[in-house]
Amino acid sequence: MTISMDHNLSLLLYLVIALVVLGLATSIRTGFKPGLRNLPGPFLARFSGLYRLSMVYGGQSPVEYRRIHEKYGRIVRVGPSHVSISDPAVIPQIYGIGSNYLKTDFYVVFVPYYKDQPMDSLFSTRDPTYHKNLKRPVAQLFSMTNMKTYEIYADECTKIFIDRMRELAGSPIDFGAWLQWYAFDVIASITFQRRFGFLEQRRDVDHMIGDLDFAFNYAKVIGQFPGLHKYLVGNKTLLNILARLKVGPPDPLKRFLKITEEEIKRYDQEQKGSSGHGRMDFLAQLRAKEAKDGQISHRDMVNHLGNNILAGSDTTAISLRAVFYYLIKTPSAYKTLVSEIDEADKNGQLSVFVTYEECLKLPYLQAVMKEALRMHPGVAFPLERFVPAEGATICGQVIPGGTNVSVNAPVIHMNKDVFGDDADQFRPERWLEASPGELKTMDRNFLAFGYGSRTCIGKNISILEMGKFIPQVLRYLDVQWASSDPEWKTNAAWFWRQTGVIVKFAWRGKEMSD
Repeated sequence: MTISMDHNLSLLLYLVIALVVLGLATSIRTGFKPGLRNLPGPFLARFSGLYRLSMVYGGQSPVEYRRIHEKYGRIVRVGPSHVSISDPAVIPQIYGIGSNYLKTDFYVVFVPYYKDQPMDSLFSTRDPTYHKNLKRPVAQLFSMTNMKTYEIYADECTKIFIDRMRELAGSPIDFGAWLQWYAFDVIASITFQRRFGFLEQRRDVDHMIGDLDFAFNYAKVIGQFPGLHKYLVGNKTLLNILARLKVGPPDPLKRFLKITEEEIKRYDQEQKGSSGHGRMDFLAQLRAKEAKDGQISHRDMVNHLGNNILAGSDTTAISLRAVFYYLIKTPSAYKTLVSEIDEADKNGQLSVFVTYEECLKLPYLQAVMKEALRMHPGVAFPLERFVPAEGATICGQVIPGGTNVSVNAPVIHMNKDVFGDDADQFRPERWLEASPGELKTMDRNFLAFGYGSRTCIGKNISILEMGKFIPQVLRYLDVQWASSDPEWKTNAAWFWRQTGVIVKFAWRGKEMSD
């Protein structure tokens, strides 16, 4: 009996040793993989994905990626099969229209289940054909020519916001939270002609924002090891078991798809009673388009509407925080913008609610928006793509097919060859003083909304909201920093969120008409 037990223990020990040796051999073979072995980068990064995890885990990945490129150069090996690039010249090659560099499996962590099947969105899909077919029927609804349709919904939320700020004038408020509530209510109105009530209730209704925080922090970690996703939140069986036990993690993707289904039913009931006549929100336009040409299935409709809500508030809220933060911290820019708004107001060039068309005629405002997005783009993670099977030459290096390559917007946006020696400073004037050639170069390397065919489809909605909201607020309110801390705090978990934006408002003495 003892001999048999000892024999079994010996076999187990040998098995463990064999597995360790195999793991080490595999790690060494990967670390010295042909085509990647000579690339500069942290020594440990070539053997394990844990190095990449360490770069993002603390929420400061933009700083970490800038640091490694400053140390190692324009092309850096950051993982066993992962390469980060800071050379602007490769952007069209990797992300340009017609590029065959496909999205990596990092994006699987953003795929929800719908009717027990995974449902890729325009953002998450890695299939160019699926992306093209999914986008085609709705592209016009996201076009800038259609943005006027949505202005009334933004105006309703802006009035509520300004009225609340007038009530709270003189008291420190968490401006960052209010901007998130504002952006959430706007995108809900644009999508469903219904606010979720964040502005009225002055809180995170039903913990929607908190649940999204969990989802993005999950993506931050598991996205570095996407193969684990199918055993965790990507495992439908596991989720069902946890749900029955009432111990499962929050699932905001599932929740917003459920809300979307409910809103579709509400719309259909209104139409039967004719009370929905004249609606021009996104859902109403989709229903009209479906009735006209039948190109949109119910599944695709739920997909688009749910994706609006999931992605539509964070990007705008982050951008608005960046604009107001950098304006407050740069008094000369703040003063110049307010003067531009006041001059246009005095000359009768602004409507009761600033229209999108009117905001385009405020050049300094446009420069401020662009500069804030350059300094602090909404997405802080590298935009990962796979090198085509045949391999590619990048920055003079032959990179093998299947390698995960990426460019990071916060890194590119600090490139002094593109944006000038003062690229690390908030200076809106750079967009107004640049020569046509310089402006073209800056625009070509501006990645706040992505690049090429995978540019964020909701870009125009975010630009519309910002262009209308910022001058409307500064027209009636003065804003001052009110935090005991001199700077905000940031956390990069795909989106580059900010906290600690504490301000005080003062009413400027103007009356706001209805």
